[in-house]
Amino acid sequence: MKKLLIVVSSLLLTTVAQAIPVMNENVANSGVMTIYPDHADPHRYYVAPNVVMIATNKKGTPHFSYAEYRRNLIYKVGVIAMTLVPAYTREELDVAKAEILAKDPLAEFSGLPFIGSSLALNGALPELITSNECNHAAGLIGQEQACSFVLTDKGRIFFLKAIERKMLFTTLQFEYQVQAVLRLADGTFKDATITHGVAVRIDGGQLARHPRLIRRLMY
Repeated sequence: MKKLLIVVSSLLLTTVAQAIPVMNENVANSGVMTIYPDHADPHRYYVAPNVVMIATNKKGTPHFSYAEYRRNLIYKVGVIAMTLVPAYTREELDVAKAEILAKDPLAEFSGLPFIGSSLALNGALPELITSNECNHAAGLIGQEQACSFVLTDKGRIFFLKAIERKMLFTTLQFEYQVQAVLRLADGTFKDATITHGVAVRIDGGQLARHPRLIRRLMY
């Protein structure tokens, strides 16, 4: 399993004021890692997140909970609450950085600066999810993003089967906006606001390893 690196400003990557990445240039020699150069500083590079995951504590336990309640004598619903965080795969980031440092020993790396971000529940069938609090302003890179939703009785059964079978339950979409420039053919720059999306997987296989997070009604 690939190791994951959650990026915050006090760790591996630093933050830079007035950062303007060139968004139509990827200096990472990787299909899964994106690193943009700065428009003015030839030694400054910005790393974009390539995965969004359920946040965990120091012991590796997901910040996730599932609980059920009875709406009436027959009907049950399930409530999911969790926090998510944009991250990078450490192995791929280290390889991409090493390749750039071999060409530019003065290279410095920063997290891609967002001007806005949002978290949305996409493609969820109405018969599975009755309401959600996942579509909202979501803060900056490295910050945990809250998400919760209420499952219908059918959605509750589908979620529990995903846990039992250790399969994917659903996906969310984390979208972030970046104020950037595009390099034109003549070498000049054009201002642009770019929106990127990263899929978030709610994986029953991950959650199955933490049964205490799943609280079911026993009657």
